[in-house]
Amino acid sequence: MANIVLKLITAENTDECLQLKPREDQQRFVAANANSLEKAKKEPTSRPFGLYADDIIVGFALFDVEPYPEDGYFWICRFMIDERYQGKGYGKAGLAAVLQHQKSQTGCTKIRISHVPDNTAANRLYKSFGFAETGEVIGGETVLDLIVAE
Repeated sequence: MANIVLKLITAENTDECLQLKPREDQQRFVAANANSLEKAKKEPTSRPFGLYADDIIVGFALFDVEPYPEDGYFWICRFMIDERYQGKGYGKAGLAAVLQHQKSQTGCTKIRISHVPDNTAANRLYKSFGFAETGEVIGGETVLDLIVAE
């Protein structure tokens, strides 16, 4: 599996984060990173991270670093790999890095993620890590949970 390092998005790397984009046929599956960075400013528990391979940003994730106040769980709000780096194992490695970070936080018993219902690639990826569909739909998106501890 590729080696991914998470780096907080700051003023120094915002521009390179904004250059990331999915393939054209995937754009309806994920919000633009500019929108995600704006969302990050409003979410008290989540932080934006670049997914780096050998000091090259290959993807982006916005996720909770402490329990979300409304439900007490950790959410992965956004996850994407740039079109130039798809199919090289960065999605799996990036998700593994995000999950490792979240699982290491105090109080992490469940991690939640959602996706557009017909995003079958995301569904396969999430399920390969043990996420299971909950039957919930929030904001038109299918919700999946990963139980970390009881």
